[in-house]
Amino acid sequence: MFIRNIFLGLLGIGSIFGALQAQDYQAYDRDPGAHETDRNIDVSHMLLEVSFKPEEGLVMGKVKHTFTLLQPQADTIFLDGPGIKVKGIKAWRITRSGAKQTVQETTIPATWRSITQGIVVVGTEFKGVGAEYAVELEYEANPKRGIYFVGWKLPEITDPAHMSRRQIWTQGQGIDNRHWIPMIDQRSDKFITEVKVHFDKSYQVLSNGQLLANKEEGNGNKLWHYRINKQHAGYLLMLAIDRYAVKRTTTKRGTPIQFWYYPENPERLEPSSKYSEAIIEALEDETGYAYPWGSYAQVMVQEFLYGAMENTGATVFGDFFWIDSRGYLDRNYVGVNAHEAAHQWFGDLVTARTDADQWLQESFATYYPTLVFRKLMGDDEMKWQQRGNMNSAIAAGEKNSLPVRHSNSGTARIYPKGASVLSMMRYVLGEDAYRRSIKLYLDRHAFGNVETHDLQKAIIDATGVNLDWFFDQWIWRGGEPHYQVSTLTSGKNLVFTIEQIHKQEPTVGVFKMPVWLAVYYKDGSSDRKQVMVDKLYQQVYFPLTSGKEVAFALFDEHSNILKKINFRKSAEELLAQASMAAGMLDRYDALVALGKMGSEVIPAGFLEDRFAKETHRSIRAELARMMMKSNNATQALKLMADPEVDVRRAVVESLSASDANEPVLVRALKDSSYGIIENALVKLMTWQKDASKRTGYLELTKGLYGNQHGLHIRWLELAIPQYGPEMSGPMKGMIIDYSGPMYEFRTRVNAFEALKRLNLFSEGICRNLFEAGMSFNSRLSNPARETLNYFKQQSASLALMKQVAASSEWNAEQQKVIKEIIGN
Repeated sequence: MFIRNIFLGLLGIGSIFGALQAQDYQAYDRDPGAHETDRNIDVSHMLLEVSFKPEEGLVMGKVKHTFTLLQPQADTIFLDGPGIKVKGIKAWRITRSGAKQTVQETTIPATWRSITQGIVVVGTEFKGVGAEYAVELEYEANPKRGIYFVGWKLPEITDPAHMSRRQIWTQGQGIDNRHWIPMIDQRSDKFITEVKVHFDKSYQVLSNGQLLANKEEGNGNKLWHYRINKQHAGYLLMLAIDRYAVKRTTTKRGTPIQFWYYPENPERLEPSSKYSEAIIEALEDETGYAYPWGSYAQVMVQEFLYGAMENTGATVFGDFFWIDSRGYLDRNYVGVNAHEAAHQWFGDLVTARTDADQWLQESFATYYPTLVFRKLMGDDEMKWQQRGNMNSAIAAGEKNSLPVRHSNSGTARIYPKGASVLSMMRYVLGEDAYRRSIKLYLDRHAFGNVETHDLQKAIIDATGVNLDWFFDQWIWRGGEPHYQVSTLTSGKNLVFTIEQIHKQEPTVGVFKMPVWLAVYYKDGSSDRKQVMVDKLYQQVYFPLTSGKEVAFALFDEHSNILKKINFRKSAEELLAQASMAAGMLDRYDALVALGKMGSEVIPAGFLEDRFAKETHRSIRAELARMMMKSNNATQALKLMADPEVDVRRAVVESLSASDANEPVLVRALKDSSYGIIENALVKLMTWQKDASKRTGYLELTKGLYGNQHGLHIRWLELAIPQYGPEMSGPMKGMIIDYSGPMYEFRTRVNAFEALKRLNLFSEGICRNLFEAGMSFNSRLSNPARETLNYFKQQSASLALMKQVAASSEWNAEQQKVIKEIIGN
């Protein structure tokens, strides 16, 4: 439930695009999260030195903070650090002298006390605004958040190419680094970080910045020493430790690129790291700002909580993106790679001051990948990616009308809606003016903190254009326009009648946007004009070229505006639009509308003709789906030879298994996409009654693993009923093994689903599910609990759960969680 607070405010000055409608007041959403917390110091440098006992999940650390006072005196200094045990403290007054700023440290007395939220440093000699001091804490921590110890309690890992790994990695965003480092964990305090790690020399260690030292210590350990030379927010500090190999390349402009990977699967390196160098180059081109962090590393980790994380100069990503060339067709890292790389500018170089301005990070990092896709794959791919963002934003708008700039706005607003707003901003300003604005914004606030007004000011300072009206309706207030459009010929004009029919609320008003109208004629020519749509109801007279007959009209040609629209057209108009519209999205929308009308309105050969002429994967896949409504197996076989995986996927998804379609689905069993193979195999095995043919399908797909063992688990599930006990027993055992802790979480979740479909439950399965249900990773624990809940409905399974829960193998904390999972 969101609480709103309506207040009165002056309207912004009208821009060169015209004044907003006169109103007595504007309403905005109250945002309690739009405030910074007090602090009395400004940290300039943090030196962290750590070692670990990974089997115990123990961090043994020493951290030294160098800072200046922001107030005349600080009797206490608070450091975030819940649950951290401080073992000792030192403090110094720092003076600098001479041209070289020689540092002298004078010891001063200090002590500490621990409170629930962290550590309070106590001292009487922290005095003088701008005076420089340092405090060093020696500490230990057993954190449950912020740093994660993966695989250290497992028995011997016999197959590292497929099984779990032993790793240590961190995730600092939002405020989790405080759980393993006593620190100022606020995004508005940026400082230089330096990290020293002592660990087993057979492992590799990655942290932010330049590797200054990598030397053996004579006790089986090595010292890794990293330093980043520009200030950044503390939540962006990272560590990753595993037995990695490293691929080293450089961009065309000389930026060193490192890709840290598992050496047991070298065949996955190229598809997983694809475009990494080109992405950095494209982002430099688009922002006009050179990559700011020296080198750029990417490292995969197991059990990652999200898709990836944009730690400064060192992105961490989930190893579910570690895929081979076939898995690349179903799910790949390219989009996430571009998103996290964009954060190196938007989030790391310039960092939002509070959570309310998080859109300045995530919206930019969602929008800029669409520009990268344009560089890599063309305009149509960019527009398709942007359409996906718009669809997600519209769906969120069905639930509530919170604005983009709000700490509770939700993922769909700070990611896809904000990205859509930036796309519209570029559309309104024009490419050159937009680029100049962003360049000034980055130049002006590099290595600092920003809020929304900083972007607004950069735009007017760079271009002279006041976009207050634009920010007011798209950023500060909520909702999206819903247009109802119709056309009528009147003399020498085509009259566009435009209504805004969305619900008016205190925080959602009438939208103002420049809109391109287009009229296409039956001779293939077209006219267009841009008009300002800014009224609840308005009519626009569009002069027609004399002697030409209108084929169809477009409102918002090329789909530049985030909106819902009702614009009814005849089948004849839609057929013309699908054939003649200059924009791929306008042709796509016409095809979708035709599909809803039914196949009888589509002339014979029309879909085939369009398929031969279209080039983008999205529209060709839609055409394939439409063609499959005729259930023509000969045509389907032809489409299965198409080089575009989206087309082949659309065919298999559209077909049901039958005698006529069996050759098509058997052909799909040999596809390069694991997902297509799995879909076809399920359909065939569910439909086919002939046992020998079912065995044949299984033989064709034997030995394939797929992404996160998904295809192999499905194969085992389908094979179990097909074979006798001698073979089906070990197959069940494999699925049970996959559900256990020797495998990463996506494999386990795939196994959970198979166990439910097989209705297979045992003591071993129960233990695996209990263990998974207690995981720090909610993407494992939630599915495990859902699976337990499924089996809990069966009395025998519930009795077995209670029996396993009563075992002495669980400690008191674990028993508490198990009781919570299965109930009384």
